[in-house]
Amino acid sequence: MADEKQVETTATATDVAEANTTETVAGEEFDKARAMALIEKLRLEAREAGKLKKRLDEIDAAEAKRTEAEMTETEKATKRAAELEAKLKAYERTEAQRKVAEKVGLPAALATRLQGETPEELEADAKALLETLPKPTKPAPGINATNPGNASTQETREQKKARLAGTSPDVFGTGAGVFWGEKP
Repeated sequence: MADEKQVETTATATDVAEANTTETVAGEEFDKARAMALIEKLRLEAREAGKLKKRLDEIDAAEAKRTEAEMTETEKATKRAAELEAKLKAYERTEAQRKVAEKVGLPAALATRLQGETPEELEADAKALLETLPKPTKPAPGINATNPGNASTQETREQKKARLAGTSPDVFGTGAGVFWGEKP
């Protein structure tokens, strides 16, 4: 009985292998050898394309270097001046955004998000952004994070001793109690 299942399994595997090599796709039979040859050809072309891309990048870099070397001193100075002007404009914009954010009360981290060219446009945008932020909640008067009770009441050391010991502040007079680190 076990031999019959093994024969069926072997026959089924053979049928699947034959079906894979003889599938018909768009009117053509599938040929595994031809497909593998095509895959290898595409891989070779991809490697060659990568080499050509690298070579093109090298040529472009050399061309840019050559062009830079051929520039006259005036052209170099003009190019440098244009770069510095762009940098200065970016710094001025950042400074204007920071000033407007500080004036309006917007957090400094949000200053770079302001849009607009003029100080008036920046200020209008800052006010609109500030309105969308959640308002900070004020704590109830007399309550802070470290003292949830009434903040105006201060417990003295003697009162604390009495509260913790559950007796009068003179716990050493009775012969029992808590040692508070003070000399009697």
